[in-house]
Amino acid sequence: MGDNVIKAVIFDMDGVLIDSEPYYLQQRMAYFKLIGVDVDDDRLQEMVGGNMKIVLPQLLPGKTDAAYAQLRVGYRYFKSRHPQDFRQTLMADAKSTIEALRQQGYLLALASSSERPTINEMLTNTGLNGDFAVILSGADFPKSKPDPSIYLTALAQLKVRPEEAVAIEDSQMGIEAAQTAGIYTYAVAVSDPRVATDQSAADAHLANLSALLPALARWK
Repeated sequence: MGDNVIKAVIFDMDGVLIDSEPYYLQQRMAYFKLIGVDVDDDRLQEMVGGNMKIVLPQLLPGKTDAAYAQLRVGYRYFKSRHPQDFRQTLMADAKSTIEALRQQGYLLALASSSERPTINEMLTNTGLNGDFAVILSGADFPKSKPDPSIYLTALAQLKVRPEEAVAIEDSQMGIEAAQTAGIYTYAVAVSDPRVATDQSAADAHLANLSALLPALARWK
């Protein structure tokens, strides 16, 4: 792995810490059906890993900014009426992996495309609040993944260089964002074929989060 010493691990949330991508895919399909918008399911599947700020213009091109904003508000309300139980969707090895990383002295960050209230709810409900030195939401940036801004900001706030960090992602857009920021990127395997995306560009692949610890040991 060269002479670099890894100081920080930057996690995506959906599909990495929580097994939420199948849930969100079904939720988005249900929302579009409810409002009478015909969306190609295969096209929607390609948008795994992106928030609605990215998804809507690609799925429904040609609308005004006000129309997209109204659709996002409607989706936010729809989500509030169909909440996710994060305790059920938390990856089985997420807590143990994060605890082990903290004990070994790694700086941890969360860089998710989800909106901040969703991130905060997940952290609170799963007991992971307090484990991350930096928590970032793609919704707070003008451009979300695959734009690298969220990862560049995470590096700046962690005070580490790109070569001193690794990213843990599952989606094609997330992998692109991290690599564009110059970060070595691991892709965690996706078990549900409905939300499988192209992970071929990742620098390395993990069968699960537990595999991260021995992978990082090879950097030492």
